[in-house]
Amino acid sequence: MGKIDHQLLPKVKDVFFERIDELGIDRAFFKIIDRDNFEEYTDANPAFCIYIGQRTDASFLDEAIVNKLVKDATLLLPLIDEDLSEFNNLVPKSIQKYNGLSLLDLSQDVAIEKIVNNSLEAFNLLKSKRRAFVSYKRSDSSGVAIQLYEYLEQHNFDVFLDTHSIRKSEPFQDELLQRMIDSDVIVLLSTENYLESEWTQKELSEANLASIGLVQVVWPEYNVIQGAQLSEIYKLEASDFINDDFRNVNAKLNDGSLLKIVQFTEALRARTLASRQDKLISTFMHYAQKSEVTATLSSHKFIELDRSGKKSIVVPAIGIPKALNCEESEALIQKIYEEKEILGEIFILYDEIHIRDIWLRHLNWLNKHLPVKTKEIGKVSEWLAI
Repeated sequence: MGKIDHQLLPKVKDVFFERIDELGIDRAFFKIIDRDNFEEYTDANPAFCIYIGQRTDASFLDEAIVNKLVKDATLLLPLIDEDLSEFNNLVPKSIQKYNGLSLLDLSQDVAIEKIVNNSLEAFNLLKSKRRAFVSYKRSDSSGVAIQLYEYLEQHNFDVFLDTHSIRKSEPFQDELLQRMIDSDVIVLLSTENYLESEWTQKELSEANLASIGLVQVVWPEYNVIQGAQLSEIYKLEASDFINDDFRNVNAKLNDGSLLKIVQFTEALRARTLASRQDKLISTFMHYAQKSEVTATLSSHKFIELDRSGKKSIVVPAIGIPKALNCEESEALIQKIYEEKEILGEIFILYDEIHIRDIWLRHLNWLNKHLPVKTKEIGKVSEWLAI
């Protein structure tokens, strides 16, 4: 492992399985394979590899195994404990074009968070593209909002910022709320006048209703906004700002503070996805009970439905379903239920609140052409009563 803490991988495994437990998935579906039991590896199953880069004399450690994984198109995350400029000197040629992760300036907790999130994404348990929404008062914090937009984008987030993300021809408020609901996490810039705006109040209210996680970045001398659920607080000091200037609308944060906010955002994002899924499931189960329909929550957090002998599977989705979600859901369910006959249809369940009519029409069109259908949570009661 070179200079990387020898306890890192055991801790990564522990946190990974904690997340698996939170998602309601049986640990038995996963197997840890290393060089000592690599003969158990098969390309027939999805896999994710963590490779710790180091050189041994003129060769690379486990190069033959790495080459095999690359040939099989297995997802692989190279880790190094040096600057990324040394990356090609520490990993085999076959993965030198991969996106690696330098642990040089990361705390162990942050490193574990990043590694575990990557592994969950590899198994389609988290979205591969991190979606963040920046909520702010233009007259207070435009400078920092633009900074965060650019910095989060550099760290592989798909960021929504009203001045950068809505085309001039789009209905502004409708598009803003839809993008917020389709985000994984919100970065809220808590400044003196934040709650004076009707729209920022509405954003906060809707975020709470949708159980979206909030990273609340609180300006010096100002208080935390009360009533923000699922919220992580990052309190700024004057020293976090360039020249200690935080009262200027165009004030800027220093790089160290920006990095800490990104780390807060990434950590909260993973936790709140599970919370939003749970809320969707509990609402559906409530409707099923009222309609006297047999609904069973499986260990995979799919809902097995039996309506007078007509069976189907309901898959809860976070955000707006896409055609790719339909394909992935069908493939995953067929894999899990391979020893059983799947009866009935597969439905993707989603919350339609604030999804624009143009998207709802698109989803209805997909329902006419795809075997996997989408179903709005707001219409579930009516659907189950049929």
